[in-house]
Amino acid sequence: MATFFGEVKYLVSRAYDEADDDEESPGVTYDVRLELSAGGQGKLDSAEALLVSYGTLVTDFCETLVASEQCEEVGRVFVEAQNSPTLEDTGDFHPRKPVPSPLFLTPSSLLVCCVSKDVTAAVAPKFSRKLLSLTKSSCMVMVLSSHHYDALKASYSPQGEDNCVVHSLRSSTFPHTPVYPQLPQPAILDSVPAAVLTECVVGRRPCVAYPVFTETYSTGDLDLVAGALQRVFQGKPFQKYVPVGLDTKKLHQYRTTNPRRDNLDLYL
Repeated sequence: MATFFGEVKYLVSRAYDEADDDEESPGVTYDVRLELSAGGQGKLDSAEALLVSYGTLVTDFCETLVASEQCEEVGRVFVEAQNSPTLEDTGDFHPRKPVPSPLFLTPSSLLVCCVSKDVTAAVAPKFSRKLLSLTKSSCMVMVLSSHHYDALKASYSPQGEDNCVVHSLRSSTFPHTPVYPQLPQPAILDSVPAAVLTECVVGRRPCVAYPVFTETYSTGDLDLVAGALQRVFQGKPFQKYVPVGLDTKKLHQYRTTNPRRDNLDLYL
């Protein structure tokens, strides 16, 4: 029996600040390149689960609470534009270089990819295929993404102390019950989350996606949604990869060292 799990559309994502979203240049194609650290391939072979973070809020969460001091950066995924406009076309003497997506391996064999905002919808399918090729087909995959609540297209009603709404989508081969309810229609996933989940469905890989919807994706909201985000690791099989307890010291360190900390008081 065929199962409708969602809809894939290539749209400009609001997972990152709108000011950071650039329009795609017509005629530009993209290449995805992997650069591993010394001995990186052997370390990737030991990965038992893959966590993909997409969006300012969940990426800050993963870098602050998931990627500990014992994590090791095993590589980076680069997105390179081909046939892009030249200096003669744009007059820009200082073109911006795309930021690569780092790959971290935790001591518990969790591979974490913090997806760069430069991975747009146009390159999302190719990026997802490259990323999934790094792990075994039996590897559990989790996609965490943060979105503006407009994308929910439904009633936005945070429960209890949560200041966000979390839903889930999963592939048919994911063997466990997600800790959050299914994403209601007509809401959709787009860009990287949609591409990763689609590749897992087609390849019959176990995958669950948790889109997090908030009123703002400012870094100052990390304190307010950290509890809701952390609950995704209390469900099987991911509870063995990340400690359940919230390390408040890391949150304090995040506030004092984040380069955008001047904006935190606006939201706390």
